[in-house]
Amino acid sequence: MKFADMGLRASSLAALTKLGFADSTEIQAQAIPLLLADDIDFIGQAQTGTGKTAAFLLPLFEKLDPKARHVQALILAPTRELANQIEGEIAKFTSVGDRVRSLAVYGGTPISGQLRSLRSDAPSIVVGTPGRVIDLIDRGALRLEDVRYVILDEADEMLDMGFFDDVQTIIAKSPHKKVWMFSATMPAPIQEMVKRHFKEPKIVKVTKQQLTTNSVEQTYLVARPSDMVEALCRYLDSIDDIYGLVFTRTKIGAQQLADALNSRGYATESLHGDMEQDARDFTMKRFKEKKCKLVACTDVAARGIDVSDLTHVINVELPMDLESYVHRIGRTGRGGSKGIALSIVTPMEFRKIALIERITKAPIKRVELPGVDEIRGRLISKAAKQVGELATTVKIETHPEFAEFAAATEEMSKEDMQKALYARTLAPTIKKYREARDLTAMAPAGRNRTQGLTGQPGDVNRGPARGEGQRFIINVGKIDGANPGDLLKFLHRTAGLRGSEVGRIDIRDKVSFFEIDANQGARLHKVKGSTWGQRKVMVDIADRVAAGAGGAPDQGARVRRGPPTA
Repeated sequence: MKFADMGLRASSLAALTKLGFADSTEIQAQAIPLLLADDIDFIGQAQTGTGKTAAFLLPLFEKLDPKARHVQALILAPTRELANQIEGEIAKFTSVGDRVRSLAVYGGTPISGQLRSLRSDAPSIVVGTPGRVIDLIDRGALRLEDVRYVILDEADEMLDMGFFDDVQTIIAKSPHKKVWMFSATMPAPIQEMVKRHFKEPKIVKVTKQQLTTNSVEQTYLVARPSDMVEALCRYLDSIDDIYGLVFTRTKIGAQQLADALNSRGYATESLHGDMEQDARDFTMKRFKEKKCKLVACTDVAARGIDVSDLTHVINVELPMDLESYVHRIGRTGRGGSKGIALSIVTPMEFRKIALIERITKAPIKRVELPGVDEIRGRLISKAAKQVGELATTVKIETHPEFAEFAAATEEMSKEDMQKALYARTLAPTIKKYREARDLTAMAPAGRNRTQGLTGQPGDVNRGPARGEGQRFIINVGKIDGANPGDLLKFLHRTAGLRGSEVGRIDIRDKVSFFEIDANQGARLHKVKGSTWGQRKVMVDIADRVAAGAGGAPDQGARVRRGPPTA
């Protein structure tokens, strides 16, 4: 079904045309007309990557009062990344005509700026993680009396991550709302919530078809956040040849990555939405003529790229939705050739790999970066091969000056010739490995070092592996007002740990648990002597405490799975 046939306002259609969208997905075709037609409670059951965001945003825009100066819609998302993505989609879909004011709120960042924006910007839509939304409600900054729509995106993920009580509290505090929910699955707790809070909801269920292709070998490797570019460079040095796209989520990220790769000697162009059409055409001409072998780009900028012989698609940042992932990797493996899709992920992104495997029903093979010595050997072999190919492919008859050049260099020794070839082909690349160290990263538990899932799709232990990651206990919990965002800030302030270095966080009544790389554990000595409110803080290895006490404290508390998200 075409968007033009749905009755959407002209500005939305113009924005969709600008983005290159004409035909809707199945969930959009079924949901949008229903939501436009009447004010109803709604349930959309569809997998990640089916276009759910547009399915609820486009009809929502039609129902907002542009003159109102209060929050009219609240969208709940399980992670800060998804909240930011939804706010980004709001900007894209309202890029023509009047912009819709929106605000993303989530933990792990100072609340002061979000408080100011709520008071001064008067957003029509607030997109947030449940924990931060509850915090803003409790502070009186976010009032729900006038909220007309509460939208739950990825409801089953919010259940899995332990946010469901907060979700139901938020719904109950919105007296005049319609509830729209999108979820890939409908487990019993969600069905109970529907009975309690929904009024005769309309239900749309979409079965997602398999989204992968046999012509693409899907792989991933793990790198620490600080090593992402280095890991990409080492991968490039370790393979024989590449002609491909490297994806980031943002325009700035694409440009920065291209700059970083060029500084390391990899001829790379960038392609992003801020480029003028002439610059875009020039980049694509160079790429198609293989004058550059890599293009760093965003999903939006990559639309319309039609190159049939790509060897690789590399995700330096995974997209937020599965549909974009499939579109990305589908650009390789065309024309009967086998393509390679590589995703470089941080130790905190294993859950996303597992989700892609579960939905596509295809394994993603873990690969390891070769050691420094092996990469040096491969670079030497590649340089020697390059020299040999040049010698056999150059056509002397088209270069009448060759005889004169040969005579001028006749007295050069073989060693001098080799030195010159080395300086020209190998020296700039190999010198950075003289003092380099091997890159290591935490491995996911439940996964083999070279394979994808070891059990059924989706059956993944999300904690770090023993010996590579470690779980710690800290003597502050819910009774102290602790939440994941505040705990992250505390660890950053006292121990200098970045949010990307902290894994799963479990907030219990009297204590909390958090995971970090075991190699970082020594940094926690800086926490000694710190206070949380009036409480003197103590941190210890969780297994040691559990062994001494006969079991972990507060066993019955709900576990918040996955990396800190609110």
